[in-house]
Amino acid sequence: MEKLEPNQKNRPSKITNQPQFPGRFWIPLILFVTVIGIYYPSIENGFLYDDYEVILSHPPIQSFEDVRQIFSERHFPTLPYYRPVVRFSLLLQRAIHGDQPQPFHAFNVLLMGIAALLAYGLLRLPIFNLEPLPALIASFLFALHPVASSCVYPIASGRETLMPGVFILLASYCYLRSGLKWRLGAVLAFALALFSKEQAVVTVIIFVLADFFRISASPSPKNIIRRIGNYLPEVIICSVYFFIRHSLFGGEEYSFGNLTNFVLYFVYSLQVLIIPFAKLIYEPPVEIWLTPWRLVISCTIILWIFIRLLKLPSSIRPMLYFWLTWHFFMLLPTANLLQQEAPFAERYVFLAGLGTAFLIVSAFKTYDNSKYLLSYKGCLTLVVLIFATLTIHRSTYFQNYETFCRNWLTTNPKAPNAHNSMAVVLTMEGKLEEAAFHYKEAINLVPDSSEAHSNLASIRIQQGKKIEAFELLKKAISIDPNSSSAHNNLATLFLSQGKTKEAIPVLAKAIDLNPDDFQAHANLANALAHQGKISQSLNHYREALRINPSWPEVANRLAWILATHTNPQFRHGKESVELSEQICQETNYSNPLFLDTLGAAYAEVERFEQAIKISQLAKKIATSKGLLDLAAQIQNRILAYRGHQPIRYTNIQWRSVQTPVATY
Repeated sequence: MEKLEPNQKNRPSKITNQPQFPGRFWIPLILFVTVIGIYYPSIENGFLYDDYEVILSHPPIQSFEDVRQIFSERHFPTLPYYRPVVRFSLLLQRAIHGDQPQPFHAFNVLLMGIAALLAYGLLRLPIFNLEPLPALIASFLFALHPVASSCVYPIASGRETLMPGVFILLASYCYLRSGLKWRLGAVLAFALALFSKEQAVVTVIIFVLADFFRISASPSPKNIIRRIGNYLPEVIICSVYFFIRHSLFGGEEYSFGNLTNFVLYFVYSLQVLIIPFAKLIYEPPVEIWLTPWRLVISCTIILWIFIRLLKLPSSIRPMLYFWLTWHFFMLLPTANLLQQEAPFAERYVFLAGLGTAFLIVSAFKTYDNSKYLLSYKGCLTLVVLIFATLTIHRSTYFQNYETFCRNWLTTNPKAPNAHNSMAVVLTMEGKLEEAAFHYKEAINLVPDSSEAHSNLASIRIQQGKKIEAFELLKKAISIDPNSSSAHNNLATLFLSQGKTKEAIPVLAKAIDLNPDDFQAHANLANALAHQGKISQSLNHYREALRINPSWPEVANRLAWILATHTNPQFRHGKESVELSEQICQETNYSNPLFLDTLGAAYAEVERFEQAIKISQLAKKIATSKGLLDLAAQIQNRILAYRGHQPIRYTNIQWRSVQTPVATY
């Protein structure tokens, strides 16, 4: 049993002669394996929602420079979130595993298993006087609660809650242990938690509360005053964090939230923690927060819990107060004091759930010696099984982007973000008219949504409805003049009409608004190439690929210029070969256009035999797909390669209809 701090009076005495389970590690092992097993099926799920923006739209870590960049960028382009540790974990995984979602899901599952172990370790500290089995049940209630699944199933948004949650639990566990090494561990864990998510700042308050309640049965501010200096490392870390954030993002902060929503937030959080059996709704709006029957039942259960807790010995009351305040302060950062994207989301109550679990288990302990047929252990075990069943079932809602969006719309048909997301899915499937319907619904729900107007305009451009698209984009830009995507879509419209001159300044504006808009960079590169401004064009192609390396079409266009342009100033055979080989490998040597580019690249570095071989494969695939014009062009290029002649083009915009110019 670990001693707390020596020379302190009025502490709870050490707990001795507690019942011990055979084997010190088998209960934590059961906890870890069970939690991993419950969440394991989610490993086969795909990417969804924020995953595309946070993970797939950013380049993975490939060098030290990339790591430095991660620590100097926003987590989201439009919000002042500074979460470099989470961002680092996601992009490092992408560098290792590529764009496969399974490893990302597996890591989230592992983090939840670790969170469950830390919760058990925290609850088993002597200060809390909780035996192994009740601590195990409380840990199960915490880790298998249906709302906890919102931290596992979505990769990016879940990681943003789960990773700082693990570090907060670790920091709390270390802080409640004695010794310098544990104190240093608490400082390090707190730093990792804060640089994972801003809300971890409440951990300092948890430390203060721990000192306030653990030292004596009669909590006293004197105990806190004596330890003021002990919080100095955390204060320094907070100061450094917010200084960095302010230096990077300026004074941009949130506006104050709604006081009514602040109150409703706590009411609803209690409902979903106590009664998660009704449909949980992803980011519910205020008007459907309160369900009367659920409110009545949850209040009844909460009242019963408090009545039972009053029967516990007064000596452990400070621990009950600690977990009550734990619940409150873990909810506080997302309680609408400051304006946020969603007034409420299930994942916001994740850590607060541990306090709730402790209080529920403590309330049921009062029945330990009762004559009821079912013991408190049996009742709570049944609750755990129900939670586990609900959590397993919820995994089906997150199988892929489409199932996620359809479930979101089913539970909350008035959510504009749900309609926007559903439209994105339908667009990727080529169902443009259905996508347009959902964008219209989003506009009906939020008429001043620049994003919805811009996205609907993008659909209309693809459908050839250019007049409607122009009016929608005018509206989008009038709503939000700083919308990079709206400017990019307007430029796309100009390019589709052959108005290259008009498109270029609009694209420059889009990039100025968002330097990481890789689509704007690619479009500007195409426009500049069309005007013969090849040097500038190459710069923007390279920048687009730096931001989004997984874009074979852009890489192919760049590789073609580097291999075939008539001006030797713009040719770079080695770079062209590297780009072409990479995109051909990624597409399993199945795209004739990419193979054709690789043949031209090989010819540029005088590897003519390889150029002929790969071009013959390109011709064969093009013929099999009915691309006879392309096959004929490739045949002409093969003739040039057989004469040891690379090919040269000037106008790269119309590559597919040009005749090669041999060089001697």
